Amino acid sequence: MRITRSELLAVAGVSATFVLLLATWAAVNPPLQGPEEAANVDAVLHLLAGQPWPATGHLHFFQGLLAQDVAARLPPVSERGSIAAIVGDGTENALRNPMSQHPPTFFAVQAAVALALDGGSRRWDHVVLVMRLVDVLVMAPLPALVWASVRRATRSPRLAVAAAAVLLAVPQIAQVGSSVSVWVPVIVAGALSTWLAVRVLTGDRSWWTVLALGGSLAVGTAVSAAGFLAVPFVLVAVLAGRLGSAAARRPGRDVLGRDVLVRDVLVRVGRCLVVFLVPAVTTGWWYARQFVRTGSPQPDPYAPVRDPWPAGQGPDVVQFVGTFWNGMSDSFLGLLGRYQWPLSPVIVDTATVVALAALVWAAASRRVDRRSMTVVGTFPVTVLVVVLARDWATYVGHVGITVTQGRFLFPAIAALLVVQALAWRGLVVRRAVRVRLARAVLLVAPVVAVAALGLLYSGSFEGLQFRVSAAGRQALWTSLPAGRGALATLVGLLAVVGLATAVALWRWFDRDDTAGTAPARLPADRRTDH
Repeated sequence: MRITRSELLAVAGVSATFVLLLATWAAVNPPLQGPEEAANVDAVLHLLAGQPWPATGHLHFFQGLLAQDVAARLPPVSERGSIAAIVGDGTENALRNPMSQHPPTFFAVQAAVALALDGGSRRWDHVVLVMRLVDVLVMAPLPALVWASVRRATRSPRLAVAAAAVLLAVPQIAQVGSSVSVWVPVIVAGALSTWLAVRVLTGDRSWWTVLALGGSLAVGTAVSAAGFLAVPFVLVAVLAGRLGSAAARRPGRDVLGRDVLVRDVLVRVGRCLVVFLVPAVTTGWWYARQFVRTGSPQPDPYAPVRDPWPAGQGPDVVQFVGTFWNGMSDSFLGLLGRYQWPLSPVIVDTATVVALAALVWAAASRRVDRRSMTVVGTFPVTVLVVVLARDWATYVGHVGITVTQGRFLFPAIAALLVVQALAWRGLVVRRAVRVRLARAVLLVAPVVAVAALGLLYSGSFEGLQFRVSAAGRQALWTSLPAGRGALATLVGLLAVVGLATAVALWRWFDRDDTAGTAPARLPADRRTDH
């Protein structure tokens, strides 16, 4: 289906709004206050100081950085010294930095950025801001990847653009994507894997796509073991991809037809091997070495903790399920700060229930492409199973229930939106209702985004009081690394670009009309393996 200029402008507008929103978060959120941001920055500083990457569990925080990381009293810009000053003589705290469990790839790239800026002599919050903006740039393709994935799966330009706009209504993505975080490249690599896998699933038989799919897995696994969460989904998508030969698709009974079918199966298996071998060869050595040295491909940086249950007591399944539900939904949509400022339960529970209800409803409908939903849904289901198993093992060990792993679903965010799009595409038949739903996204997403920024300001500068006081404003002004002018420019651009995009999309959603609900397929003469 041809992509029109209006559609490209719509995607560009959503992408620009997304980038400006993340840049605004990067400016407003106090330095080091993003999720695990202090640990990520500390890991970068160790490499910047010329230290080798230590074994898992042997990385400790610089004492000077911890002195800056005081949530109760944010040091104003006048008290922030240079990177060299906070590293000092290299004195380290006894507190372990958990980032040593990851390969040093992400931290080395950020250290190279800081080195190019002569970061040692610059104020540390300026260097952190630049590293944040690097992450924002890495996150910039995410809306386009979501759009491309949904469009390929549903053949609906309107639905694809609306799905990309949904990203604006997930504040936790904005917070993680605007912080110094090893999760950023994993998220984008997961979205890239989703787009390429959806292409294969819907008929793309190119070996270049297969190689690119393996490359996307290599990017994710190069920075974190979380990149392996995409592997089962990718392999299932390659195996389930539409048959590439017209002869194999016919229910023929001749020998030639069976031979073609066998040959197609062998090609699928060969492609799976290629997809698997690319990351295995390029990044697998790191995890193999970790396994040989420690007995685990990603060893825990902390010593294992086990506290046996008292006699007569044991794990409570009901308690665990309730905590897991609340923790995952909160930390996925928006558990801001350092996972201590949740969005309103009205927003979180409504979004969660509506999304799950659509999936349950779609599972019983014949109009829905349940095959594609099942294959693409393998990605988020894999994540949920891994997180559930890990949290349950922790709970059984009587360490407690602390569920804040919503970020684990972010590499599968494009897959989640593809599944939702397929569900709504099959369930909502009337064009007028589809237009209303697409326009509803334009109304809800900005409200949630603004509410999240308000919660960030309130928690950071007003003691979680929803007000704008003189003391709070002063705390904000003295916290901004780039000053008031930069923040005012970002907010102004965000308002103008966001409003212009919303108005243009409001009209375009009504004008665009796409027929057909079947997944995209290549022409018959191009759907071939040979």
